[in-house]
This record gives sequence, C-alpha cells and structure tokens, in this order.
Amino acid sequence: MKIEGFREPKSSFLSIEKDLATITDKIMNCDRIKRLLYYTTPDALDKPNLTPEQEQTLFPKNIKTVPKLYVDGSVLNYIIINFDNFIPNATNPEFRDNIIEFDIVCHFDQWQLKDAKLRPYRIAAELDTMFDEAHLSGIGKTEFAGATQIILTDEYAGLCLMYRTVHDGDDEKKMINPNEWESYVEEFNKQYNEHD
Repeated sequence: MKIEGFREPKSSFLSIEKDLATITDKIMNCDRIKRLLYYTTPDALDKPNLTPEQEQTLFPKNIKTVPKLYVDGSVLNYIIINFDNFIPNATNPEFRDNIIEFDIVCHFDQWQLKDAKLRPYRIAAELDTMFDEAHLSGIGKTEFAGATQIILTDEYAGLCLMYRTVHDGDDEKKMINPNEWESYVEEFNKQYNEHD
C-alpha cells in the first residue's frame, strides 16, 4: 500500500554519516594519532601501540563527533570532528558542499614533544596526510581549505584544520537501512583499498 506524501529521504546531509564513519575509521587505523591522543607524556610517539581496551577509551573521550568539549579532571588531547558551512553545489544545486573541520585541542603542558616537536602540529600533519585529496562520499575529493589556531582557555589551545568537500551521487540515494550498514562499510573499504 502506498502512503500518500511519503518520500524516501534524499539530502546531502545523508552523506555525513558515511563520511563520519570513513573519517573515524581512518583515524582509528593510525597508530601514531592514537598514541598522540592517549599518552600525555613528551615521548608519546615512542610508547607502545594501544591495546584494544585502550583504543575503546578514545571514543568519546579523545575523539569527539559532537561539537562539545568536556574537560574532566585528567588532562587530555582531543580531536573534534565538525561539518560546517554547507552551500549549494556549483554544478548541481540539489547537492550541498561543505567544510569538514578537525579541531585539535591540547593542554599547553602537553604541547611539547621530544625533539622540539609540538603535539597539535604532529596530529595536524597526520590528519592532513590522511584527508587532503581524499575520497569520502560521492566522487569528489576533499581539498585543504586552511588552518587556524584556536585558543579555548588559558590552558587549552590547538589548531582547526578545514577541508572543502564536494558531494554528489551518494546524496540522491536512499538512506541506508541500519541492518545494511556493516555490509556497506565492508564494501566501501574494499572499494577504497583497491584505489590506494
């Protein structure tokens, strides 16, 4: 039976859930970022890789997908993933391009790493290597759009990395059924790894 007035969801905002899954998977596959976030000492890059139990603590403590930062009693390093500045696509106004922002926030006491390296810039370098010119949803690539310093308090500061994205064909498809999500991610990873 057809329900009058019902339409399948069709929006550029549907691409965000796929992009977010891809972004967090890439971050969680980078041992250097995980060590830089988890260990608070200057020799964080020399520490052992995280155990599966330690990795599980990174969400939502160090890696955040909701743009709210809770600073608890322990001193932590954070990556906050945001989607912002949605605009109509230049060639097809049904689609919306946007900016993906990575806010890298570290306590000032943890900025300094060994060998005069700075933690927020090391994390930024890892993220930039992963996401500049990367494929997320659709056929477009992410493009580096800029970076700016952010100072939150007299104890926390860092960088905001921005990447311009162009969305396209995925936006007109139906929303994925949650029961099909695992097979979608598996198929996407298979396809993505073939192009590397």
